[in-house]
Amino acid sequence: MYKHRNCIIEKSGTESFPDMVTITKAPKLRKQFVGKRYVTLEKAFLQIELFESQRLINSKDKYVKSQLEDVVILEE
Repeated sequence: MYKHRNCIIEKSGTESFPDMVTITKAPKLRKQFVGKRYVTLEKAFLQIELFESQRLINSKDKYVKSQLEDVVILEE
């Protein structure tokens, strides 16, 4: 059993994929990962980090736009 960013990851290997893992528990914020299976532990870590990176970028979108409005006229 492994833990990454409060997600519980357990080994669930098969004959074809002995390193396969499954995410069994996750916080409400990352509930989309529960039940997902990945070929390796590293691939599971990468997907969780990708999700967190995109979430961080999206949260800064409003901040950057508000800062730019002070300097440049923005039209959407």
